[in-house]
Amino acid sequence: MAVFSPMIKSPGPCKFLTGTRKQNHQCRRDIGLPEAIKEARRLAVTHCEEQFRYDRWNCSIETRGKRNIFKKVYRETAFVHALTAAAITHAVARACAEGKMTKCQCASERKPEATRLAWRWGGCSDNLKHGKRVARNFLELQPKHGDPVGEMLRHDSEVGISAITSAMTDRCKCHGVSGSCSMKTCWRRLGDFNTTAALLRTKYHLAIRKIPVNNKTSRRSAPRDFRPRETIYDQLYYFETSPTFCSVTRGRRCLHPDNCATLCCGRGYTTKVIKTLEKCRCRFTNGRCCQVVCDYCEKYEDRYYCK
Repeated sequence: MAVFSPMIKSPGPCKFLTGTRKQNHQCRRDIGLPEAIKEARRLAVTHCEEQFRYDRWNCSIETRGKRNIFKKVYRETAFVHALTAAAITHAVARACAEGKMTKCQCASERKPEATRLAWRWGGCSDNLKHGKRVARNFLELQPKHGDPVGEMLRHDSEVGISAITSAMTDRCKCHGVSGSCSMKTCWRRLGDFNTTAALLRTKYHLAIRKIPVNNKTSRRSAPRDFRPRETIYDQLYYFETSPTFCSVTRGRRCLHPDNCATLCCGRGYTTKVIKTLEKCRCRFTNGRCCQVVCDYCEKYEDRYYCK
């Protein structure tokens, strides 16, 4: 919840969020972690909003009035926990490789067998192992027997960490005379975080609902039927059917009228005509290379907003 709330600098050790006693101790002890958490927050919020910009839920934590998605375990709750864990893992792993944290450095990857002939394993690999460790400790993802809600949210967070792991790729740089590639230097690098966010959105749509025995899924009265046994974290789980989120779509921009029909919850939409100037009819000066001149043309675009 702190990650997706408006960012206000905190006087505590974690600087950009109000942490628990354990989290504050970790931020105080691990130099560079507060900045990594700030970067993780930026990654999680911006990429979440990008993935859901034309959906009813656009990563707002509010559902209606003073209610929010963390009161119960909705599909959105599961996604946010997974995305937050992935963002912290990504930010810390990258910060280690960039020398921004004092307790870690470039990952010491073993040289793959396939590289022993033409490649040289070197460079600076993102320290995914340390990123996972910090994310699990910071989010306190330890098993909590007797707390099925905690178990489910821990599982969903591990799904996010697993998604980051699948985004690791080999990066190589060629060396040789006149641009030849007689030797390569290779290292491991995390992919763009947008790839991970898109993967988690797919898992969000494929999430499985677990039906509780007592039909109550709040923290105070948790269901007792969720005991994840699998060790492969590939599936998001949730307990409650999502609210409509209609109360948070007023004034939102739609992609097109058909999208407005869903996004605006039947309230209708307004159309605004936006005029912009853009370059057009570009050509070489006097028909010669290589100076280009362009005219400016008016462009009109219809934009749609929910009532």
